[in-house]
Amino acid sequence: MKLMTRVATIALTAVAATASLKADTNSTNSMATGKDVKAPVVAATPASPMFNLNVSENYDSRYMFRGVNEVPNTGILSTTFSPIWHITANDTLTVPIWYATAVGKTFPNGLQNYRELDVPVSYTHAIGNWTLGAGYQLYVYINQPSATHPGGTGIQNEVNVNVAYTYKTGIVTWTPALFYYYELGTVNNYTYGSVNAGSSFLSPQLAASVPLNFLKSDGSITFNPNVQYNFSFAYNDGSYNNGALTKPYSGANNFQVQLPITWQITKIVSLTGYVAYSYQGANLVQTSPSTVWGGASVGLSF
Repeated sequence: MKLMTRVATIALTAVAATASLKADTNSTNSMATGKDVKAPVVAATPASPMFNLNVSENYDSRYMFRGVNEVPNTGILSTTFSPIWHITANDTLTVPIWYATAVGKTFPNGLQNYRELDVPVSYTHAIGNWTLGAGYQLYVYINQPSATHPGGTGIQNEVNVNVAYTYKTGIVTWTPALFYYYELGTVNNYTYGSVNAGSSFLSPQLAASVPLNFLKSDGSITFNPNVQYNFSFAYNDGSYNNGALTKPYSGANNFQVQLPITWQITKIVSLTGYVAYSYQGANLVQTSPSTVWGGASVGLSF
């Protein structure tokens, strides 16, 4: 699910992965799970091999992405396949491929089986408690209705940069972070393009990880809340007006809070469940002012 935003989750997961690699401990380090991300992402394996692989099966009751209800009237099922390369103790490269399909009928024109394939590449570098990141993401939208999309397929190209700082107070790990996304558009304004080229999106966030020791004294159950207040710079569209979308919107986009709980059952298997809430007053397309949704995932870490 896109709980935080996929790239935000990728980067914060990489922060946790790098921290555990440097510490070289066997403690669970689930700093941030989920995606705004598309079903909660499995916590990085806490050991210190050069390569890790995370795989998860996910369900979301709504597909909320950057404040917009992307697929109205239904939830989505998705699979995440995420190889992680620990280049050095401070450098991590992650490629979390994500494939999703709508659970049921989605749009009024009767089109069904909306599908999406995302191929992100994310690099992070740790400097003490700081983590700097940059990445690229290809989105492929299949069966997305639009007069300008041949066969209903849309493509989105995006680059991003991010910075995060991690610290602890007692048993709680805090990670304030800032993510910036910029849309490249498509080559020669090709008609498959689906997001306003040259637009951007800014996402200040605060994530935390709290071991629920009253449930499991070994720290294997963690509460991982994330709060964000997002800004659109011609990224999202407003609602329909006489059958046409209003001009791209710039300004405060939405406030969002996610409340995931992850149980690391073994070193390999984890379960995550979450509820989330988003408020937007920008009249964003096909999105209510207030939206509550939830989901769950099963993850494997190797």
